[in-house]
Amino acid sequence: MRRLDCVVIVSWLRQRRQRRLRARPFPKEWFTLIQRHVVFFRRLPASDRAELLGHVQVFLAEKRFEGCGGFAITDEVRVTIAAQACLLLLHRKTDYFPGLLTILVYPLSYMVEAKRQIGEHLWEEGTVSRLGETGRRMGSLVLSWGAIKHGAADPSDGKNVVLHEFAHQLDFENDAADGVPRLATREQQLAWAAVMRSEFASLRAADESGIPTLLDTYGATDAAEFFAVSVEAFFEQPRALLARHPKLYTQLQNYFQQDPVEFSAELL
Repeated sequence: MRRLDCVVIVSWLRQRRQRRLRARPFPKEWFTLIQRHVVFFRRLPASDRAELLGHVQVFLAEKRFEGCGGFAITDEVRVTIAAQACLLLLHRKTDYFPGLLTILVYPLSYMVEAKRQIGEHLWEEGTVSRLGETGRRMGSLVLSWGAIKHGAADPSDGKNVVLHEFAHQLDFENDAADGVPRLATREQQLAWAAVMRSEFASLRAADESGIPTLLDTYGATDAAEFFAVSVEAFFEQPRALLARHPKLYTQLQNYFQQDPVEFSAELL
């Protein structure tokens, strides 16, 4: 059997398994946990809630969870992460973050050794506190349970570590960490590039001049972080994003095939 034929068969078998997982009755205990802890879920249309629960079944069957720093992984941890991550998958054909194998969870923030550029040719090394991180070649994603719970409980403060880190996973699907997720056509790629380039430049200028912004200025770090903070704003503060950055909102709306204004808890 040729290698291409094997790949096709494996892909077909995986898709069939995923369809079966989505069709299973959703465990009542998991449903109770999502309703209790993931606030945005209650505001979704019924069809979106049903789709999201199906995605959660696949996600939890395919991803491995590990506790760090003595943290114990429970169903509450798993479904609270999965429900938030799977919001990014609604209305689109998905392969469920294919580069991600393992999710590592710390109880609170955790410390890492990192370098930070403080000048054109000057770097500073030291220990920094983080709430989450992932990388294109890591195969894993790291999260803080404290930040996970906060994001699930407050869906309109513009901060959600799960959305942020899983946005990076979508970015990686085109085999680069460049702020460009997998887009279907050349026309979509050109439109995306034009808007994102302009919006990124505006955020960097605002960050340098100290002008207040809707988007987290951490997004001025690079194109990958700009995409991640834009995704946070799109789902958490969609009305404000639409009003202040309509072209950016439109690009995200076209990609995600969603209009979060319809279920936003945001107050203006």
